[in-house]
Amino acid sequence: MSKFRVGIAGATGYIGSEFMRLCATHPHFEIAWVTSESSAGRKVHELFPNLRGYVRDEFRTFEPELLGECDAVGLCLPHGGAMELMATAVEKHPKVKVVDCSGDFRTSEFDLWERFYERKHTAREIQPKFVYGLTEFNREKVKKAQYVSNPGCFATSIQLVLAPFAKHGQLSGDIHVSAITGSSGSGNKPAQTTHHPERAQNVRAYKVLEHQHLVEIVPFMHSLNAKNDFDLFFVPQSGPFVRGIFATVFMPLNEKLTMASVDALVREAYGDEWFVQMVPGTPEMRLVLHTNHAQVSYRASGSTLVGMCAIDNLVKGGAGQAVQNLNLMLGLEETAGLMHPGGYV
Repeated sequence: MSKFRVGIAGATGYIGSEFMRLCATHPHFEIAWVTSESSAGRKVHELFPNLRGYVRDEFRTFEPELLGECDAVGLCLPHGGAMELMATAVEKHPKVKVVDCSGDFRTSEFDLWERFYERKHTAREIQPKFVYGLTEFNREKVKKAQYVSNPGCFATSIQLVLAPFAKHGQLSGDIHVSAITGSSGSGNKPAQTTHHPERAQNVRAYKVLEHQHLVEIVPFMHSLNAKNDFDLFFVPQSGPFVRGIFATVFMPLNEKLTMASVDALVREAYGDEWFVQMVPGTPEMRLVLHTNHAQVSYRASGSTLVGMCAIDNLVKGGAGQAVQNLNLMLGLEETAGLMHPGGYV
């Protein structure tokens, strides 16, 4: 079987380097090129010694002609970077499959998008061409898609808790979320709040009730079933670790949503899923690090249902889910290149 040639734009960020790592050992992918505006001309292993011998390329400056050299592209650019590039892809290279890991095409709620991302959306006419890539709940559309918008990391963890109920129109009332993420979620450009002495041994909240992933979560949950009628309140927190997200979601129980029905809905959603594991007790973040797995668990008390989810923000919350989607888009086994168990300690 010939391999698909995959290009990676923005390969020096944390998501981009994870994308390289996963593609380097993928049985059906060949890395066509990797780009970096800041490191063009340098060998990949100079910046990422973990990839020495696995990725022998040099970083290149992105040129539109590169799209003609590959079957598929992973866009791992900063927010706003994909909008410009996609105009060329659509017009001049319409056969190239694209997975975008930025937030540029995750929602058609453009006014809200511009408010939360604090920039002008310059590719509104292209957004409808994108399929939202929460794979377990949009699998059939992803299979047929030319362009997929990869969900955000917090969005993935929260929606994996909510979606089994959203699918059946069972989301109602006020839903509250508290989720903590590692420092890699802030990207690889140093800032005061990601500086190790200020992050270590510390937990802080940020973007309280105003995180940009709200813009994609709410519309997609409504798209699963128009009966959903809820408000979402999200408090993200930064934790003193590098990788991982642990999300805790508080949902109201009602006469239609008993603990017995909760168990049935979750088993219906995830009983046959390889990457989403239903666990007793609590998920453990350490068990999913460096993997494309998510762990979910639910508990009820009184009129409140608590759902929990642990993922690696750079894999299931980023590059891993992107490869999962790309596998489907290219007609491959969904698990190809992603069969990596987590470490125990």
